[in-house]
Amino acid sequence: MDNSNKEMNMASNKTLRTTLPTACLLLLGVGALAACGGEGGSFGENASSTQSALGAGGGSAQARLIGTHSIRLAARVTTVGGLATNALSLESGTVTNGDANINNTTTSQVHISGATINGNVQIAGAAPSVANGELVNGGKITGTVSAGSATQSTLASHTVTPGTTPVQVNSGGPAITKAPGNYGAVQVNGSKLTFASGTFNLASLVVNSGAQIVFDTSTGPVDINVQGTVTLNGGTASVLGSGLVTLYSNSTSSNAITVNAGVGSLPATITAPNGGIVVGSRNTIVGSVGGKDVAFDPDSHISQ
Repeated sequence: MDNSNKEMNMASNKTLRTTLPTACLLLLGVGALAACGGEGGSFGENASSTQSALGAGGGSAQARLIGTHSIRLAARVTTVGGLATNALSLESGTVTNGDANINNTTTSQVHISGATINGNVQIAGAAPSVANGELVNGGKITGTVSAGSATQSTLASHTVTPGTTPVQVNSGGPAITKAPGNYGAVQVNGSKLTFASGTFNLASLVVNSGAQIVFDTSTGPVDINVQGTVTLNGGTASVLGSGLVTLYSNSTSSNAITVNAGVGSLPATITAPNGGIVVGSRNTIVGSVGGKDVAFDPDSHISQ
């Protein structure tokens, strides 16, 4: 599937596919959390607007974080762009920069402890407060809170048909460049693996310490679809060119996509609509993040 047609939808009703310079993905039927690209506006500025977005680039107003079931941001995490979830936990020193859509129910709790939401909030339940135990230890929301107005977020999934031929790159071995196509399990233990521009369908992806992966977008986006899990245990990830990079997992595992501590920067939009995403400490995702359950460990970030 081409990157411009991937849907990260934040509503359960009608969607609209579009191609924009920043690969924003628009939908209809919910108050806008953010604007696409360089366009202005948010639901606080125009409550009747019907656009929202989860994109991989462009302006900081884009919604960049979705957890259809839950989002947990540990201490000192920072994010840019809006967020949407049901259960939300923000710990001390964490700052989210953008509007929030929180569809909390009787089983989906909100806990903002010493953290800040720099934006407006649409929430299904009552406004978070000290009295209801949801806004504690100096936690704050800088924008307007609209109670009883949130919408269930959704993420579209799609079929991934991997190949059967495995790919293994070992330390001390030659650097390898792979053309787009279908592959089995891909394991990078060392040296360097370059993904050329195009679409890949993999059985699984593991990158270990000492390895390098390069996304070559010089002739177009790199779109990596994985039927199983994606695990980055270490190594480095970089991009050649200015194109978009997406990592998608179809796994239902709680660790469908794992970026362990020490990876550093991952320049990609990562999506696991059926499973969990875990971003370890001191990592930065340069892109958007969407999963069923999303957890960021201390001192990790989402940036543009």
